[in-house]
Amino acid sequence: MPRLIVSFENEPSKTYDIREPVITIGRLPENTISIVNMGVSRRHSRIELDADGNYVISDLNSLNGTFVNSARVARTVLADGDKILIGQHAITFENDDAVRVTVDRDEAEHDENATAARTRTTPTPESEDVRLVTAAESAIDERPAEKDNGPAPEPADRDKAAAHPGCPMLIETNKHVVYKLDKPITTLGNSENDDIFVDGMFIDEQHIVIEKRDDGVWLSSKKLLGPIKVNGKKTKLHCLQHKDRIEIGTSTFRYMENE
Repeated sequence: MPRLIVSFENEPSKTYDIREPVITIGRLPENTISIVNMGVSRRHSRIELDADGNYVISDLNSLNGTFVNSARVARTVLADGDKILIGQHAITFENDDAVRVTVDRDEAEHDENATAARTRTTPTPESEDVRLVTAAESAIDERPAEKDNGPAPEPADRDKAAAHPGCPMLIETNKHVVYKLDKPITTLGNSENDDIFVDGMFIDEQHIVIEKRDDGVWLSSKKLLGPIKVNGKKTKLHCLQHKDRIEIGTSTFRYMENE
């Protein structure tokens, strides 16, 4: 059975057998694997079983990124023994099924090579040639897909602001988490589909929309409940200014222009 072994400072802390088609990793307790660490985003990564039977890990637009075998990835197929780094925690992916497939493939290739060597000196019936082609195609089909290791690692967290000049951001002041506003529209709310998760009474999906316009970066909300405050005043529409203080639900953010 496939499994994930979570380690901290090279010491294994917990093993998770993969029994579901989708595994989520993040700081929130509702994740399959919850890692309480400030270097881990609320919803950091997802591992899912694809149509070909491969386990694929995807980064969920996390701040500090997801790394597999020291390379930062956006999405890649996992192989037995791969090391996943999320924050300060290492997660080893083990898949006994993949090991058995590899052994079977190696044996098939060995048999194929031995049979091909015999065909060079001994004529074989047409049926033998058909079996050879089938065995070769089978071996090719079973080869694991090449990994997409994604872009190269970005600079250290403390250098990220300098590495993205002109990119505004929100800093969640009570948790010291930084969110880059690098998309035309960023949503805040209590849904997994929101870019930034916010909890609290009456907080809904897409509770706040932050939109980049020609005349500035605008915060807006069409929700009747769940008040929003900017610099202590309730508002539904506001053009954000450097160091504005935003309060929503249980979270407080500081808007930074980073110019």
